[in-house]
Amino acid sequence: MDKNRNRDKNSTLQEATVSMQEKKVRLEIEKNRIRRALYLTGGTVSLSLAILGVVVPGLPVTPLALLSAFLFAKSSERLYHWLLNNRILGPRIKNYQRRRGVTRKGKVGIIAFMGAMVLFSSFVVIHYMPVRILILSLGLIGLIVVWFFVPTAIDDPAPSGEEKDEKEV
Repeated sequence: MDKNRNRDKNSTLQEATVSMQEKKVRLEIEKNRIRRALYLTGGTVSLSLAILGVVVPGLPVTPLALLSAFLFAKSSERLYHWLLNNRILGPRIKNYQRRRGVTRKGKVGIIAFMGAMVLFSSFVVIHYMPVRILILSLGLIGLIVVWFFVPTAIDDPAPSGEEKDEKEV
């Protein structure tokens, strides 16, 4: 009798999991016009910095693109979908959303590049000791944030139902 209950619970959990994965993401557009304008402004500034980061070494592209996607999701459905369909930034955002984080290999790459830029900036470019200490401290904080607070994703996620359908068609 207990086995039947466990089976029922497991099947209910599996059904709930499947229905959650199949459900499309619904954007929660802010109703308040002032907040929506602030989200839109923040998204635009973040997107501008992300685009600048494509050509400026050391300026992070993906975190700024993710921030702009989050802010656009709160302010404008049209801009959010435009950003997701952008050929340069869209794949980065979709990959992060699909995997729900950054792989360990990706984190190591981010930390290595960030560390190289921080060390180069603080020991080659900056000669004023207080600024050098500030840059090294911020670099250490960045390392801690990336390693411990950015979600870690799996290396190769199993394809979802949508990806299977697209491959079959």
